[in-house]
Amino acid sequence: MEDFLQAALLFWLPLICLPFGTVLALSRKEGRRPVISWSVVFLAFIMILFSWVTVPASDSSAGGHLLLSIIGPTILMGLGCFMIIFTGKIPVRRLPEPARPVGLLSLILGVSWLVMMHFSSPPIWRHQVNPYWLVWWPTFLLSVILLSSFVIGALLMVGENRRKEASLMVVFGLLFLGLLLAVINMDGTFTTAEEMRSHLWLVSADILGTVIGTLIAVVIVATVVTKYEKSLPEPNTVLELTAEEKELLLTHLGNNLEGGNK
Repeated sequence: MEDFLQAALLFWLPLICLPFGTVLALSRKEGRRPVISWSVVFLAFIMILFSWVTVPASDSSAGGHLLLSIIGPTILMGLGCFMIIFTGKIPVRRLPEPARPVGLLSLILGVSWLVMMHFSSPPIWRHQVNPYWLVWWPTFLLSVILLSSFVIGALLMVGENRRKEASLMVVFGLLFLGLLLAVINMDGTFTTAEEMRSHLWLVSADILGTVIGTLIAVVIVATVVTKYEKSLPEPNTVLELTAEEKELLLTHLGNNLEGGNK
């Protein structure tokens, strides 16, 4: 009971505070609420990161251990993506051009860090490889490949003059595809290729189930909305505008679209 109470106070309560604190912080921009809320979020995040130290008896603390292990490469990859995106063709103010190679280097370092972790020094929790890492790592690789495919399709079908960006995303997707093939065919220091293939199949099933469930939900919502709209009565016919109403409408349009009557 004591271990359960410690896990509830030192892991699950901070985990609950993360979304609630974020919502409270974003709901108001003035006053003390944002400062207090962000402080609570930061403290809760720190408690989760070190939950494997504060509540080592809880199996859930493996999640905090994984977050602490991947926070470094995640920050590098996040900063790299930010710099690469905001030095490209965007409708807002762009970053200086030298930020692009810096962002690319940061992204490469982050990915290389994760690859090194897999083959040489994966997160060790309770004298074995963190089980959350074995799930997260193939999930991350597969998700990036799927997301890259989606972005490539969107750039080619919706974007204008985006072939260069689409080509870069193709290279990016092929890079992660190569990493995924290496992970499932090459043994690491503490993991085997067979073990990673097994986890990849499970992850693929999870992602496929998520996609199918999302599509089913969209179809159901669209069906309900369509049936509801069909059940509504026909709207009443609007009478034609009178000459006085037309003149008033033209006056308002002229004042707002042409800078006023001259």
